[in-house]
Amino acid sequence: MFIHGIFYFRTMSFICFNGKFIKKNKAVLFADNRGFKYGDGIFETIRFLNNKLFLETYHFERLFASLQFLNIQTHLLSPGSLQKEILMLCTKNNLVSCRIRLTFFREEENKASYIIEATEVPVDVHEFNVEGWEINLYPYARKSSDAFANLKSINYLPFVMADKYAKEKNIHEAIVVNTYNHICEGSKTNIFLYKDQQVFTPALHEGCVNGVMRRHVIQTIKKSGVPVQQTALMEEDLLNADEVFLTNSILVIKWVKTYRNKQFTSSFSKELSKIVINNF
Repeated sequence: MFIHGIFYFRTMSFICFNGKFIKKNKAVLFADNRGFKYGDGIFETIRFLNNKLFLETYHFERLFASLQFLNIQTHLLSPGSLQKEILMLCTKNNLVSCRIRLTFFREEENKASYIIEATEVPVDVHEFNVEGWEINLYPYARKSSDAFANLKSINYLPFVMADKYAKEKNIHEAIVVNTYNHICEGSKTNIFLYKDQQVFTPALHEGCVNGVMRRHVIQTIKKSGVPVQQTALMEEDLLNADEVFLTNSILVIKWVKTYRNKQFTSSFSKELSKIVINNF
C-alpha cells in the first residue's frame, strides 16, 4: 500500500496486550474502555530496525513521564520489560524493520493497560527525500497550548482530520496552527525552519507535541554550532524561510520543497539528515 510517498507492507500477525501475545484479530477491548470512550491515554511510536530501537531512552523517558503526569499507574512495568516484549513481538512476527506503537490507557483505579503493535515499514523509510514534500495549512483546527498539548494523546482527532485533509488535497503533510494562529506542528510531524544560518521551531509552550525526534534534532543542531530558537512562528515566517523540514521518529527528517507557491532549498536539511541518521 502506498501512502504519502511511503510503502507500508503487511501488518503484524500478533500484538502484545498487557504482556500476553495474542493474534492481532482477537478482540481485547470492552465497550467501557476509557481509551475508546474518552481518549484517556497516550501512545508512543518507535522505529525498530535490525534488532534495535532508535532513541529508546528518550521514548521511554517521555512515556513514563506522561503516564505519571496523567496519574496512570504502571506498577511493575519498566523500560526494560517493555523493551523485552517489543523484541519478542518483532521476533514472533518475523520483522526486521517496523514501526512500534505502544498505546497506554487508563483502567479502574488508575491502573494502566497497554497494547504493543509492530507494523512493517521499508528499511530505507528514514532516508532523505530528495524529491521533497509539499505541505499546506490545515484550516479547520486550532490546537490549544494547555498542559496536555505536549503529550502524544490518543485523543487525536484534529490530527486524524489534518492527515485526511492532506490525502484529499494530494499533499504530503498538513500543518496545524494553535489558538493564536501560530504554526504548531504537522498531523504527524514537528516542523523546523532554516533562515539566515539559524534554525527555528515552535516552542513547547506553543502547544506542539514534545517529539522525541524533535528533541534529538535540536540537540544535534546545537552540537554543530548552529543556533536554534524555540519560539512563536507565523505563516509569514514559513513563507520567508530558506528551508523547511519536518521530523518524526519513523521518518526522521523530511525536506519540504513547496508551501503554496514558495519553493525551498535543501542543502542544510540534507546534511542534517546524514548527521542525525549516522548518530543512531
